[in-house]
Amino acid sequence: MNKMFKWMGICLVLVSFMFFPSKEKAAGEGMGKSTWLWNTVEIIENKEEIINFLKTRGVDEVYLQVNPAVGKEHYQQFISMADVEGIEVYALDGAPDWVTLKGHSSFLAFFDWLEGYQLEASESQRFSGVHLDVEPYLLSGWTSAYGKTVLNYQKMVMEAVDRSNSLQLPLGMDIPFWFDEKSYNNEFGKGKLAHWIIRTTDEVGVMAYRDQAFGSNGIIGLIRNEMDYAFSAGKKVKVGVETAPSAEGDFLTFHEEGEGFMNEELARVDAEYGTYSSYKGIAVHHYGSWKVLSE
Repeated sequence: MNKMFKWMGICLVLVSFMFFPSKEKAAGEGMGKSTWLWNTVEIIENKEEIINFLKTRGVDEVYLQVNPAVGKEHYQQFISMADVEGIEVYALDGAPDWVTLKGHSSFLAFFDWLEGYQLEASESQRFSGVHLDVEPYLLSGWTSAYGKTVLNYQKMVMEAVDRSNSLQLPLGMDIPFWFDEKSYNNEFGKGKLAHWIIRTTDEVGVMAYRDQAFGSNGIIGLIRNEMDYAFSAGKKVKVGVETAPSAEGDFLTFHEEGEGFMNEELARVDAEYGTYSSYKGIAVHHYGSWKVLSE
């Protein structure tokens, strides 16, 4: 009888591993660091300086804004240099009006440029992914016509998914931490907007703009819902923090505290979520202000 109970216990343990996988992964696995590079003209003259900064900060992904005014040869040279150092470069762009009929042409222009660039570039010169920062909540329609604005936003995301898939590139989207409090109920179903974005894209960058890891309003608590849901959906989360000055309050940015304090707080975030399979690391916004912070 005891042997029978023993084998039943072993079977239950095996079944639990099969159907209820652990959140855990090997410590440190997938804990990368990213940053946004908005001022693309910098890659014309400052390639070496930028790459060196990224290396010394442990950055393995950079979101580089697409600026068609910058010659493609500069993108090719910069991405090749980053590739040598094991740094992946994602094509970055986005604007609130991409959600609107008027702004859709800018959305199309971005993907058309990217498609042409990828065709012309060699393997070591190509972008490794797409990263969009759209922020539809900055539109007046977010307040006056919320349902319609959210629907148009979701349609844009679906089109971005299709275009990114056609280029065989992963798609990442920036979202604020409070998207888990916003709902949708339309042709895409109903639920929490954050959950839909996480399910629909390959990864999200959650803008958890706070200057402390712990506390009632700290980074760790703000992103827990997204981290848990991304785990269940098999998707990845980058945790975004701010280094630029903010008119909305010093508590939103590490600008006042400095790089040393920021690194200490981010180490706490890594320690909390480093074993989560949904955690892909930290994203520091942005290269320009981060560089100033380090000086």
